[in-house]
Amino acid sequence: MEAKHLQALELDKILQLLEGFCTFSLGKELARRLSPSSRYEEVWRRQKETGEARHLLSLRPHLSLASATDVRELARQAAKGHVLVPQELRDIATTLGLARSIKGLLGALKERLPVLASLSRGIGELTPLITQIDEAIDLRGQVKDDASPVLRQIRKEVKQAHDRLLAHLERIASSPVGRKALQEPIITMRQGRYVLPVRVEMRHLIPGIVHDLSSSGATVFLEPLEVVDEANRWRELQLEEEREAERVLRRLSALVGEEARAIVKAVLILARLDLALAKARLADHLKAPLPRAGEEPHWLLPQPSLLRLVDARHPLLGDKAVPISLHLGQQAGFTVLLITGPNTGGKTVALKTVGLLSSMAQAGLPVPADAGSCLPVFDGIYADIGDEQSIEQSLSTFSAHVTNIVSILRSLTPRSLVL
Repeated sequence: MEAKHLQALELDKILQLLEGFCTFSLGKELARRLSPSSRYEEVWRRQKETGEARHLLSLRPHLSLASATDVRELARQAAKGHVLVPQELRDIATTLGLARSIKGLLGALKERLPVLASLSRGIGELTPLITQIDEAIDLRGQVKDDASPVLRQIRKEVKQAHDRLLAHLERIASSPVGRKALQEPIITMRQGRYVLPVRVEMRHLIPGIVHDLSSSGATVFLEPLEVVDEANRWRELQLEEEREAERVLRRLSALVGEEARAIVKAVLILARLDLALAKARLADHLKAPLPRAGEEPHWLLPQPSLLRLVDARHPLLGDKAVPISLHLGQQAGFTVLLITGPNTGGKTVALKTVGLLSSMAQAGLPVPADAGSCLPVFDGIYADIGDEQSIEQSLSTFSAHVTNIVSILRSLTPRSLVL
């Protein structure tokens, strides 16, 4: 269906509302790209999905996919051999853990939510990968001590070496020489090395390496020679720790790369589920009776034999909307309906309501119309509403309408809706 006709009906504004109800970034992207389908089976599935999502929210009102992250690119990078950082691995585990939980929830409700449960079955068995990451990366995105036996031992040695180094510096600072030479009895750090703030005129009392000078020039920040070997050992152990942590990250990244396709698929399914939940929230926002939670969308018709709206409300007008009821189609005995009336009498709103609700229905969105309504699935929805002018083509308002109508006549079929 042509975007300009859908824009004339203001479907884009409905999609902006829908996007606001998504909680996952990729779900928002799907909402922005959503468009009506002209295939009856697809429209039926979309409406069934929306109805089931309404039922799901009635059972789990606070269900949200906000903790999901779009980790598709991370998975693709890992498949190419890139090493992921701890927080990226944490995001992958969190997202896959959410996917696993949603799959379990929908699996338990498969009798009541068959369409959503079928969708969730596409989420692969990724528990081993989640477990591996959980065992190695904590919730803050840091590599755990228990990520490997080697890392646990190295970190133990790092702590011991650090404690010995600080204890030695504290002994120097609290010694008679230290109390005399130091500007303050503190241990600080410069360029990654522990130093003592020594008065310039007293630096001869503590032999060492100067790493910095105070802005006033009165203090040198000095690493005593007697702790250099201990400081070097501490640094060597830190480098060993970094290398072992890198090895852990490389191993986990390789596992992610092996499951890249399954990860991408799981993320896409989460996005579709987020979109379904957003449609359900939009239905509550619009107080839309259709589709009913957990019911088959029998109000959808495969052929345009009848279009009937009962107390239909324009979804963008809120409480100001005046309900309209109308019907047309072969079953009604006529396929053309002419609306007349004075200016500001609601003719344009009536036309847009019919077109917008039809396009919303075919996009799988909720329909603010009461029971008894029925909407066929059109192969095209065309609109020539308002006074649009094409300045670039130097056309008058009238000729612009004529050009638009000629274009519509060339495209429409007996299964089209023209407004």
